[in-house]
Amino acid sequence: MIESIEEVKVFGIKLINSGDFFELLIRLLLSTFVVYWISNRVYLKNNQNFQFYFGYNTIAIVTFLMCFLLSSVKLELGFALGLFALFTIIRFRTRTIPIKEMTYLFVVIGVAVINALANKKVSYIELLFANFAIVFVVNYFEKISPRIKTEKKETVSIILQKFDLFSSLKPAEMTRHLEQLISKPITHFKIKKINQLDNSAELTIFTQPSSLTHK
Repeated sequence: MIESIEEVKVFGIKLINSGDFFELLIRLLLSTFVVYWISNRVYLKNNQNFQFYFGYNTIAIVTFLMCFLLSSVKLELGFALGLFALFTIIRFRTRTIPIKEMTYLFVVIGVAVINALANKKVSYIELLFANFAIVFVVNYFEKISPRIKTEKKETVSIILQKFDLFSSLKPAEMTRHLEQLISKPITHFKIKKINQLDNSAELTIFTQPSSLTHK
């Protein structure tokens, strides 16, 4: 039955190649499981940051499928260089990605490429060992890395009138003036927007949490 289906061709292309298909399925499951373990059980567990979780898993799956399906295609030099250049110019434009998150991104892409492009000379035991080694190393260095505790701060947004008078004050006087306005000690402030028509400005004031100020 399977052999008869394999003989079916559509526009000169086989409908299915059972050997290649099952190899794709096994490697994709392995790659997806390893990337999921790294992103979920290591990264999220230790960092509690869901911002990059979607990207890690989807980028790894797409990278794997692209590498696996193009591994048997004879690419011309120009196309190969263009494909490489495409990866080099892709960047997240919202903000600079921290080094740690970039490292995780490199790891998940590396896992996808390893599982996709490992040739017939690499046994499945060696492939499993390579994946296990990556998971072990990432988990080990994640656990021994020092935790940087960020100071919790509360923010208050205000519209400040007569901004020209405020801007003429010294930094210490600005701080005292804002503390009098909100009746809280502040750590620093940022000017979000200045309206020159009515001489006002929108400020974001960073204050210490109430639990700390009452101690």
